[in-house]
Amino acid sequence: MAKLNTNSNAYTIIYASVMVIIVAFLLAFVASSLKDIQDANVARDTKGQILSSVNLRGVEDVDAKYAEVIAENEDGTFTATIEGEQKLIIPLKGAGLWGPLWGYISVNKDGETVYGAFFNHEGETAGLGARIVEDWFQTLFNGKKIFDNGAVALGVYKAGKAPATLSSDYYVDAVTGATLTSNGVNDMIQQCLTENKDAIEAFKNK
Repeated sequence: MAKLNTNSNAYTIIYASVMVIIVAFLLAFVASSLKDIQDANVARDTKGQILSSVNLRGVEDVDAKYAEVIAENEDGTFTATIEGEQKLIIPLKGAGLWGPLWGYISVNKDGETVYGAFFNHEGETAGLGARIVEDWFQTLFNGKKIFDNGAVALGVYKAGKAPATLSSDYYVDAVTGATLTSNGVNDMIQQCLTENKDAIEAFKNK
């Protein structure tokens, strides 16, 4: 029986091919095994973001709290019941400097003022645009007015650059050094709230 030549090119190619197949199989098996866990974690994270938009941050049992206070509406919005009062939650989607932005903004029953907000991003600059995820920025929106003469006026502006006709009740200051990300948040808020004006009006009059 001929001795196997482990120094030959054929042996190297066959050995490498077998190892690649084995590793690919193991990775596919692990990914498939963990898919349900990964999906559950993504769903739980989304629930946590929605809860944050009604100022319920750092909740220990996200699933239980979500089931207690959040109802999912057919139009893609959500209704939260907080201390006996209803809030309408509007999903937000937009674009930042380096990638997608998203979040949620909750509206009081008056249909005119913000109750809470949550924002997130895929790849904004650390220490600059990425600061939109921080509580101090998000809570600046609490109590801000949304509509002016029927149009969405709520926005984010660089300090001193807000329209002269707009009072500070309608906007928050942009994150310092993150003009483009802040502009993205501004555009996202105004576009998504405008698209959901009918939902807000229906919620107000319900």
